Amino acid sequence: MSKFCQNCGSEMQDTDVKCPNCGADAVEKTVEDVKTETTNTVNNATSSTSNKMSAKTYGIIGGIAAAILALVIIIIAILCGGGYKKPIDNMMKGVQKANVKAYVKAFPDFMKEDIEDSVDKEYLEDLMDDFEDEYGKNIKLSYKVLDKEKIKKDDLKKVQEKLEDKYEDVKKSKLKVSDGYKLSVKFTIKGKDDKESDTTTVSVYKIGGKWCLLSATGF
Repeated sequence: MSKFCQNCGSEMQDTDVKCPNCGADAVEKTVEDVKTETTNTVNNATSSTSNKMSAKTYGIIGGIAAAILALVIIIIAILCGGGYKKPIDNMMKGVQKANVKAYVKAFPDFMKEDIEDSVDKEYLEDLMDDFEDEYGKNIKLSYKVLDKEKIKKDDLKKVQEKLEDKYEDVKKSKLKVSDGYKLSVKFTIKGKDDKESDTTTVSVYKIGGKWCLLSATGF
C-alpha cells in the first residue's frame, strides 16, 4: 500500500521514515485518504465560493432596495414640496374639462357651498365656448409658476381672522391657516387659431393641512 507525505503530499516508499522530498516525518496515508482530503478541499472551496456569492447577491439586493427607498423619499419630497400647486391644478382641470367637482377641490371644504352656488357645469362649458370663439377649437389651458414669495405670519393671521368671521365652521373646527405663498403665475390659453398669455398674482394657503385657493383667479 502506498503512503504519502502528510506535509507535501509526495509519494513515499513503505520503508521511508522521512519524506525524501521535504524531510518531514513519515505518516501513512492511503490513496483513499488523499482522495478524501482532496474531496474535502474541493467541497470547502465550493462552500466558501457559494458563501461569497450569497453575500455579494445580498449586497446587490440591499443596494437596489436602498436606491429604491431613496427614490421614493425624493419623489415624496418633490410632491410635498410642490403641494401648493395642487389647487391651481384642480382649478385648471375643472375649467378645461368643465368638471365642477375638480374645480371645487381647489378651495377649502367650508367654501364648497359658495363655489357651487357661483360655478356650475353650464358656467364652465360656457367659459370654454367663449375661449373657442376667441382662440379656435382644441383649447388647451396651461400655467407656469414664475416666482413665489412666502406669506408672512402676520398676514396669515389676518386671513385666519377674516375666515373665522365669515365662516363659522373655521372657528368651530379650529382650522389653522398655517402657510401660504404669493405666486407669480403665467396662464396661457391656446387654441387652433390663436393663443394668449397673461401673468397674474395668485395666493395659495395651507388650511387644515390642505393647500387651497380662497378666490377664483386666472380666468
